[in-house]
Amino acid sequence: MGEHRAMRLPLLALFWGLSVTSALALEWTHDREPTHGLSFSYPADVFSPVAGDGKPSFRYFSDGTAAKLLIGSWTNGNRSTPNAVKNWMITNTGGYDEITYQPGGRNWFVVSGYRDDKIVYQKVMFSCGGRLANVLAIVYPIDDRSSFDPIVERMEDQFQPGHDCRDLAPNE
Repeated sequence: MGEHRAMRLPLLALFWGLSVTSALALEWTHDREPTHGLSFSYPADVFSPVAGDGKPSFRYFSDGTAAKLLIGSWTNGNRSTPNAVKNWMITNTGGYDEITYQPGGRNWFVVSGYRDDKIVYQKVMFSCGGRLANVLAIVYPIDDRSSFDPIVERMEDQFQPGHDCRDLAPNE
């Protein structure tokens, strides 16, 4: 049994390395949301923009099959805390069958887990003194995890909240 474990570790490292390498080899596009300055990157080889719901501060993307990406910001007019927004998202954005990861800080949180046969990852960062909420949300098939996990990691690392607070009222 120890011999099999010793063989498995290099194979897992090789597989993980290939997944990361293939994510790095993709053509990445960097963009900035013009209203509040939220910046993000995504692999243009994987995701294409799709029509949204008319909200100018939100961008929608699809891989053409089951993976969906949403990036945007909204005014946190009632200054909801990160924990309150997290609880609202868990309850009102389709829910989770199982939450597997939910770290957070003073002005950010992540919620990730399973919904049906998909992985759902949502990161929200607050800026402008808590008056602006910025979101990166992605849903992808569990079966495609080895391809998407490195993509999500890179998108999460490059996701930066908007800091253009000029059009936000002081009490918002």
